[in-house]
Amino acid sequence: MKRQTACSLTTAITILLVAGCTQQPTRSSVESTGSASPVTDIRYQVGPCHGTCPVYSVDIGADGTTRFSGEQFTAVDGERVRANDPERFALVRRQLSSWQPAMGTTIDTPDCGPRATDLSHYTVTWTNREGQQAVLNHDSGCRAEDARQLTDSLRSLPQALGIDSWVGH
Repeated sequence: MKRQTACSLTTAITILLVAGCTQQPTRSSVESTGSASPVTDIRYQVGPCHGTCPVYSVDIGADGTTRFSGEQFTAVDGERVRANDPERFALVRRQLSSWQPAMGTTIDTPDCGPRATDLSHYTVTWTNREGQQAVLNHDSGCRAEDARQLTDSLRSLPQALGIDSWVGH
């Protein structure tokens, strides 16, 4: 009887340990980063589609400075800089915080669901003071509800940053 109880206990502990070690996509919000250094830079890049989708990148510093680089199918080509205030950076950080992976990791769109092809891809990179990065690769063709919300958030960033006239479309 003691042996059977010990075996059952050992089995239960093993199951809990294995369950605790299974890998899940790691996402962390700004509030849950704990002792990690705060994010000082957010960069997002919008890749091409099979058509005339704008291709550009935007780098937002903690001081609000916004650097835009238009590459293809944008209203302006090349680099432009806008002196935004730190509140713009805080707004973008909050808006994207629920999709931020843990520092030092790269993940693809969580829960992509059905996917429409030929739409733009986004790469969002959060960088902290120590230079550690968290990277999210997002396919805007993902149709799951969570993925559509992320696409909507990303598409609203140019207006929030006051650079929508540079992007065009």
